[in-house]
Amino acid sequence: MKTLHCVKEKTFTDSEKDVFAAHLVAEGISKNVWNIFDEWVRLSERPVDFFYLKAKRGSELAGLGLFLKIKPVDLRTSYAVLRKNAFRRFLGGGISVAAGNCLYISLRNLITANLTRPFFYADQSSGDEVMNAMLAYLKNEKEADMVTIIDTLNHDACYRSAGFAVYDSSSEAILDTMKYRSAADFLAAHKSLKKNLAKKKITVMADVCRGPVSETDRLQMKACVENSIDVSNVNNPCQSFYEKHIFNTEAFTSDDYVHIMVRVDGVIAGFHTYLVSGSSLGGVLGGFNRALSRNHFAYERVIIASLEYARAHGLTRVNYSLIDNLTKLRLVGKVEPCALYFYSRSGMNRKVFDATYRFNDVFNLAKLEKSSGK
Repeated sequence: MKTLHCVKEKTFTDSEKDVFAAHLVAEGISKNVWNIFDEWVRLSERPVDFFYLKAKRGSELAGLGLFLKIKPVDLRTSYAVLRKNAFRRFLGGGISVAAGNCLYISLRNLITANLTRPFFYADQSSGDEVMNAMLAYLKNEKEADMVTIIDTLNHDACYRSAGFAVYDSSSEAILDTMKYRSAADFLAAHKSLKKNLAKKKITVMADVCRGPVSETDRLQMKACVENSIDVSNVNNPCQSFYEKHIFNTEAFTSDDYVHIMVRVDGVIAGFHTYLVSGSSLGGVLGGFNRALSRNHFAYERVIIASLEYARAHGLTRVNYSLIDNLTKLRLVGKVEPCALYFYSRSGMNRKVFDATYRFNDVFNLAKLEKSSGK
């Protein structure tokens, strides 16, 4: 049997996508799961560059990883203590530029559209072999000063044997729609929420839209995202790039996406956008305008509406990405434990990362989850 070798590429053809058809079926998703990453590859610009990591046996494609590099990596995108204080923000920016580190991260680290693990296999039986080959490639990539991957614990042994350090992460949040016959069943299991939703003082409604959204709605949704950034418990590792491009992607023009918007007196107070893929809804983006959504349970209404939509369209799960608030943890009902895996050839980088990780956004999300006692 030929030895696997890995290559970085910027193209991923339809015939190559067909190689992973069985993998997608096993995961309960469809071919459109590639679309958002295809767009990110096309939109790549400094300091953010998306690429496909391909594992090949000879000329045959055996595995795929979805990754991006950020150079220089801005520490402020991963550490709230550097974002929320003017002096620390200035200091963090200076340190980031001076260090000039190149970071390789998996798509899963972006906390968006997490419908699968970071790796795809042409043949599930060779999954560990493919994964080991890609981890070895990442470790030996001279350009990468650091590599971080958020993944489920199912393949923890592979990361450890490859020499990756393991750090706490919050779990993946999944709403199992088959658990409830209707929203009424869901509310029966959450009696306090049912009581709170019955207290209507002004007009609050959940609006579901599949496909393109109006320019008015797009602007209101963008305002919700901008409002959320300042108070969020976690930022995207390439936050500025993401904010700049997400509203210009097919997420707001294609029928593959569903938008659930909660309106307070007709104005969008919060929303979530989902990719409809196979039997799943995958959260892509969300935002809430605290000034409008406060005391109106906008977040809870979005979750209920996603359950109703999924049930009505035969979808079995809604993926809500990593747990980043206690409301999500309380309502989704199902979690998949994850960890953050880190590698660097530099002893200094390893020491700095280990010493500072307790201030990292992902670690703080893990602490938040543990504080719930669940």
